[in-house]
Amino acid sequence: MRSQHTMRHPAALRSRAFAASVLTLTMGLGVAQSALAQAADPPLGIPPSGETGHPVHVRLDTAATYGIGGQSFLGIHVGMSGYMPVWNTRWATGTFDAGLLLGYGNEPTFLAPWIDTTQVQGATHRISLLARVGHTFHLGLHRRVALGVHLYAGLHEWISSYSVNYANEGVSGSGTAKRSLFVTGAELDFAYRFSQPVGLYLKMGAPFPYQSSYLATIFTVGAGLTFYLR
Repeated sequence: MRSQHTMRHPAALRSRAFAASVLTLTMGLGVAQSALAQAADPPLGIPPSGETGHPVHVRLDTAATYGIGGQSFLGIHVGMSGYMPVWNTRWATGTFDAGLLLGYGNEPTFLAPWIDTTQVQGATHRISLLARVGHTFHLGLHRRVALGVHLYAGLHEWISSYSVNYANEGVSGSGTAKRSLFVTGAELDFAYRFSQPVGLYLKMGAPFPYQSSYLATIFTVGAGLTFYLR
């Protein structure tokens, strides 16, 4: 009996040692996996408490827009920008921003009450491709609020296509006119980040120097969502 007990005791020790080794290895793998996940998926956008160094973040801004040109127009803006921290304090982080914006606006006749839609049909289209640079202030301890000021420059395409039918005057016909011009201006935008990848986006912009022409946009305002991609 003493011999059998002596043989079982080392076996029990070996089993416990093996179980401890498996547990240690499992915990080590878990810690390594968590560290790799954090390294592979860094926080989107400016993290809470700010950021030093010069990592490049990416943001996609989308907005439904209203503006005044030759007459009122409705449209959409989609902008992609990269932004890099250049200074940081406890309450704010400043970034240098650069990106592209694609905008479309449509001047429908129902926004022009002086047009008789029974006699005039058509619309004017505004298409813009703009480069933007500027600075954004990311505010608050958690950096949820962003206020940006940007300059833009690019190509603006104006296309007007209408048909008319004035039966009493015996006048009818249709036509399309196209114009292209180079535009410059400034924008002010505001974002509030209500989750890590998505936030509220508001903007307003106007060209300068001001061009007294039906081709140019006098001002634009918009509201939509911003998506933090990196």
